[in-house]
Amino acid sequence: MSVDDVVWVLKENSEVLEFSVLIREVKLLLNVGHDLFHPELKIKIYKSTAIPDTPFHFELSHHVFTPMQTAPLSPARTSYGSEREAIQQGIAATTSVIKAALGAGHTPSRNWLVRNEQF
Repeated sequence: MSVDDVVWVLKENSEVLEFSVLIREVKLLLNVGHDLFHPELKIKIYKSTAIPDTPFHFELSHHVFTPMQTAPLSPARTSYGSEREAIQQGIAATTSVIKAALGAGHTPSRNWLVRNEQF
């Protein structure tokens, strides 16, 4: 059954109020502009009915926690109008914070990525 078929079945079911269907998971090594630091990140993309105008939602395997944050940082916005945009924004939400810390002179660490227990 295709993703669109699953979405249709769920939309037609009167007992389903809201749903998200996992459509893709990607594993990446990030380029953050440092020769020796290439953190690994996984992104899950869901098609959801939660926000009709932005049906593609992402979840990240890790949250960023550089010396510039007081707590692990998760993206404020995670829903977008296309799968492509959701993937791009998931990457940017992570790399922008890491690049800022590197730009401020901090030494990179694997500890900058904190496992997302909800992933």
